[in-house]
Parts: sequence; C-alpha cells; structure tokens
Amino acid sequence: MSAALSSPVAGAPRGRCAGLAALLGLALPVAGCTVTPDPCQGYPLACVAVTVDSGPPDTYRLLVAVLDGYGSTTPLTPRQQPSQPLAYPLRFALRFGEFDPFHKGTIAFTVEALNHSDDAIAYLRQQVSINGYEHVQATVSLGGLPDMADPTVPPPDLAQPAAPDLAASADLASLPEMP
Repeated sequence: MSAALSSPVAGAPRGRCAGLAALLGLALPVAGCTVTPDPCQGYPLACVAVTVDSGPPDTYRLLVAVLDGYGSTTPLTPRQQPSQPLAYPLRFALRFGEFDPFHKGTIAFTVEALNHSDDAIAYLRQQVSINGYEHVQATVSLGGLPDMADPTVPPPDLAQPAAPDLAASADLASLPEMP
C-alpha cells in the first residue's frame, strides 16, 4: 500500500485557462482552472482515490494507516515538511497489491492531520468497500481527535490478525494405533 499526496495547482496562466475553456465548450461549466489528476490513474490493481475536502487550516502533513489486518502506515505525507500549510482539497491514493483469499470486501483507513510540530490536530476513520482490481473514490473530512478516555469507544484490537485458538486443535493426548 502506498499513498502520494497531491494538491491542486493554483495560479494557472489565463491563456491556458481560456484555451481549456474553449476546448470544453458548453459541455461543462467552468468552475476553475485547476486540474487534479486521479491518483489511481494507470495503477493496475485495487486502488482507493481519497479526497480530503476539509480540515484544520494549519495542516502541514498527513499520517495515513490502513487497518483490518493490513497493518500498513505510510511515511508522513509529504515526506519533507512544507513551509506553508497544505491547501484543501488534498488527494492521495491507497494502492493495494492483490487481495488475499480472506479479504472481507472492505478496508478501513485512518488519516491524522499534523501541524507544523507534527502534533495530531485532526483525525478521521473511514471504511470503504473494494474488491479485486476496483478503483473507488472516497471523499472525507477531517474531524476532531478521538477521546481515548471515552468508555463508549472500544480500544483498538491489537491482536490483528487474530491468533488461532489452540484450545480448539485436535487432541494429541491419545496417539493413534500404528501398524
């Protein structure tokens, strides 16, 4: 699994915008002159294109983790801390290899927004249905940090994937008769 962050490029030259608008004609209303490519475009396997449409204005980096037995966390994204906060919307891809036979058809991921000091300032957890070689999109918003002292929120399951139950194995106390 990998994630690459992209942000729309603002300030495109007017001539380029006018040419783009002329090419589109009346088929689409012109809402702006920024083009953000699909982060899953060209990737042959399963991929989730994530758009973070809003969050704290002082977000400098993201920490993305895929849960549900995949146990993958990306390096801080972007790797080098920018000099200015990131501009929303933020886009990145969760790219997967082939799913194993035990894949349940959904994945869950978390995103933490980090400030200039790399302190978590916002959080989200999202579940997405995905199978095989699908490309799916998820649009999310960063919210407040979870209250770890809240007794209604169960703690994370640290035993993923679950260890086999050794008590349910065959009884080896009696050996079979051997010829």
